[in-house]
Amino acid sequence: MELDKDGQPAGAVNRLRNLTKATQTLLGICQGLIADNILSPEEIIFLDTWLAENREVAKVWPGDVIARRIRGILADGVITLDEAEDLKVTLSQITGGFLEHGAVSGTATSLPVENVHSILFEQSVFCLTGKFIYGSRSFCQQATEALGGQCVSDVTHGVHYLVVGGLASRDWAHTSYGRKIEKAVMFREKGQPIRIISEENWAQFV
Repeated sequence: MELDKDGQPAGAVNRLRNLTKATQTLLGICQGLIADNILSPEEIIFLDTWLAENREVAKVWPGDVIARRIRGILADGVITLDEAEDLKVTLSQITGGFLEHGAVSGTATSLPVENVHSILFEQSVFCLTGKFIYGSRSFCQQATEALGGQCVSDVTHGVHYLVVGGLASRDWAHTSYGRKIEKAVMFREKGQPIRIISEENWAQFV
């Protein structure tokens, strides 16, 4: 490990550790807010205030998604019951995925995903599968298409990217999205240029 002149971990390492701790704190707060299965307007405003005071967390996964959802809710100055319920479900899904799998992406580590350093949206074909933290699947498709990508409903020879929603489960192989993943793996093994990526990886470029 790289150390500074005082024998302490380098600044970048410390920042990463602090960010990880802050993200864990955020997840704990979210879990506490929805523990009674109710998310009140006051609790939503509290969460918005916390994210504003912890801006670094609001810039990374999943804090950026939570912050974006809250900004949308507060945009008109009115928090409806439907908006509160939708956010409560989102927080439940996010904290559930993190607690179950213990990974930042909420995706089971056995999933055959890879981490790409860039995504070419224009003239590329995408297939989205599973449940997404970023938004509904249709919303994620719209975000992809806005950047020039084309979305299809199933994995075919022409698909360039299969994006796996961040709320995957350990029994993915026995699900409908699991079959899409297995098909993509088969194509990849046969030399087809298809990349299987996580929602978190995809969201970095949206």
